[in-house]
Amino acid sequence: MKTRSFYLIFLFIFGFSAISLSQEKSNAEKKDSISAKKDSISAKKDSTISAKKDSIAQKKDSTIAVKKDSVALIPVKPNVSYIKSYWVDSKAIASAPFHWSKKEWIAASVVVGGGIILYTFDDDIQKLVLRNKGTNTNAYLRTIFDPLGSGLYSLPSLGLLYGYGAIWHNDKAKETSLKGLEAFLLTGVVIQIIKEMTQRHRPYADYPSSKPYSWNGPYNLVPDASFPSGHSAAAFAVATVISYSYKNLIWVPIICYSLATLTAMARVVENNHWASDAFVGSAIGFAVGRLVYHGSYRRLEILPVSAAGQGVSLIYHL
Repeated sequence: MKTRSFYLIFLFIFGFSAISLSQEKSNAEKKDSISAKKDSISAKKDSTISAKKDSIAQKKDSTIAVKKDSVALIPVKPNVSYIKSYWVDSKAIASAPFHWSKKEWIAASVVVGGGIILYTFDDDIQKLVLRNKGTNTNAYLRTIFDPLGSGLYSLPSLGLLYGYGAIWHNDKAKETSLKGLEAFLLTGVVIQIIKEMTQRHRPYADYPSSKPYSWNGPYNLVPDASFPSGHSAAAFAVATVISYSYKNLIWVPIICYSLATLTAMARVVENNHWASDAFVGSAIGFAVGRLVYHGSYRRLEILPVSAAGQGVSLIYHL
């Protein structure tokens, strides 16, 4: 009996020990498995994060390289692509009001409001200017500022800028020159269309004195061309292109816009335009110059990832 009890106790202890050892081994294996999974997940996370960082770095480097080279895709020679830009930008000018943002509509409203206010005081401003200008003022203004609006100074300056870019391999200078020429010519077309449609009398046109409220509309056989000021518009169009191109140099916009403003004021002092003519002409020149400058960059579309995988895609819309 005692022997049987001993054997039973021995078997119980042995079985319990075996079960305990088995459980401990199973728990250890589970712990090792969990630890291995954690290490695997951690390694995957590190690998994924590292891959993402490398991908982002590659995309940044690629995008920066594309931005640096993007100017090369914009016409820097008077070739077919440059000629096409006239047609594209002309369509953009004609359809611009249909695509204006809220801010642009506000700006247009400010221009219209300012023009109306000046229009009501055109006669008073003209009399004030004529009463206070000096004897040789017109001669000075015709020599210094009129040529900026007529192209006598501005076009050769753009030519010199293009020559500088060609000699020193500066695409930015060549692009600025070509876009400045385009802005000058397209502004002239816009201004001439408005002149023909409105045919406002110039301040010196009528005897004994002209009134600012004389408009003949598009049917007059003898055209009057006071509204808006073409010289003011052309000066601001070229000034805007140059100012946007070299906006990192603070003195360039200051000089360009100052000369354009003085050109507009000179047209009033010379009695060639009413104040509202110069104001509206300046606004039109600025708007056309801005559109022409930004037109090329809007047509250049940079996509961060191409259809084939990582990298960038370039689309230039003609």
